[in-house]
Amino acid sequence: MKKIGLFFWPTKGNVEKVANAIKARFEDSEIEVVSLDKITPQHLFWFDNLILGSSTVGADHWEDATDDNKWYQLFHQMELDKVDLNGKNIALYGLGDQIKYPYNFVDGLERVHSALINHNVNFIGEYPNKGFEFYESKALHDGYFRGLAIDLDNEENHMNERIDEWIGMIKPLLK
Repeated sequence: MKKIGLFFWPTKGNVEKVANAIKARFEDSEIEVVSLDKITPQHLFWFDNLILGSSTVGADHWEDATDDNKWYQLFHQMELDKVDLNGKNIALYGLGDQIKYPYNFVDGLERVHSALINHNVNFIGEYPNKGFEFYESKALHDGYFRGLAIDLDNEENHMNERIDEWIGMIKPLLK
């Protein structure tokens, strides 16, 4: 299997917890997990395949584009540098809270997807909308999320089964 770079933000919370759970499904030699505060856009070229993890902290978080929003910083730098990821496979996972933010469930997935769509990438790992209860999600298209959707605030008991199902979907495409 070609080397996978798993990049995530924010740290010290559920997004990192899921990153580590995903890593546990691969051999150490197959995957490297790094938080966004440790990279520049050039790091994305070190890997054949990418897994990117984000959260949805509320409706206004991404639009605020604060200095500590590492996703915003990375995507802004990618635009400035005119980064072309040359058809790399990219799988996304996102965390959200379908009870507290039912009108913005895992919207962060769409924001990451939208920011990368013009960088010559191959998205893999859309995840079916099954078993979730929310009102709206920008990340939902034709019954599938842009990547793995996880709600650890309300459904931590589903984390492992959803990760296993998703890894089963993407692993053959990461070779």
